[in-house]
Amino acid sequence: MQYIAYYLGNMLHKKDHKIMDRTTIEEYIFGSILLLSNKMQIWGDKILSDLTLKQWFLLVLISKMENKNPTIKEIAEFAGTTRQNVKKMLEQLHKKKYIKIQGSKTDSRALNVSLLKKTFDYFKENEKRGTEAANQMFYEITDEEMNVTKKTMDKLHAFFGNQILEEHK
Repeated sequence: MQYIAYYLGNMLHKKDHKIMDRTTIEEYIFGSILLLSNKMQIWGDKILSDLTLKQWFLLVLISKMENKNPTIKEIAEFAGTTRQNVKKMLEQLHKKKYIKIQGSKTDSRALNVSLLKKTFDYFKENEKRGTEAANQMFYEITDEEMNVTKKTMDKLHAFFGNQILEEHK
């Protein structure tokens, strides 16, 4: 694993990839996911106004939760990240008036989050731009490639979900 960055850097700049063994392919995929994450964040930050890609995605995740007034802990679990990371982003979103953070009525230690009208207005105003950006990003990827990628991503999500469950036992 120590050579991932070096190897990946070399692989991404070569047109003719040699046949790779499984370990090398795993390292390539691992490194590619990390690099793509960074590139997607930079790209998304340029497309969006007023919000970072991560802030926008957190708002989308919250909007998809069944509980429309979730706690910070529930949001962190749903997003698969730490409470501290979520709280930091939520504080920024609160300052920008996209969300409301208030003490829980049932647990004095918990804070509940609710999306404000500004969030839903933002979603509506940026829907077309987001759809166009996604279409552009996936333009050269066939339906078959999309389905294989989705299955692979589902398996990776399951792996990491199970790892997190094991740590909390």
